Amino acid sequence: MWQFIVKWALYAVGTLYIFIEKFRDYPNEERDNILGVPVDPKLQDMTRFELCSMMDKHLPKKGFWELNSTTKIRMGAQLLKNAIRQGYFTKKK
Repeated sequence: MWQFIVKWALYAVGTLYIFIEKFRDYPNEERDNILGVPVDPKLQDMTRFELCSMMDKHLPKKGFWELNSTTKIRMGAQLLKNAIRQGYFTKKK
């Protein structure tokens, strides 16, 4: 029961966050180059939903939009680890 309440609360807060975020104007520093990684111009102006839909087109299974943020970060970390293994990035020492 406790996990149900926690999951529901996270969903409610997440939904509120998504609604409020629509009104935030992101500066270029958070769009065109994120932590030293250049962002494709086509991705820079996409909404959260559009970005999630784009992810769904390329992942083995659909449902990226429904994932919670920690799960999305975990997936991003795994994709980065895969990219490092393939030589797209180098590990910092």
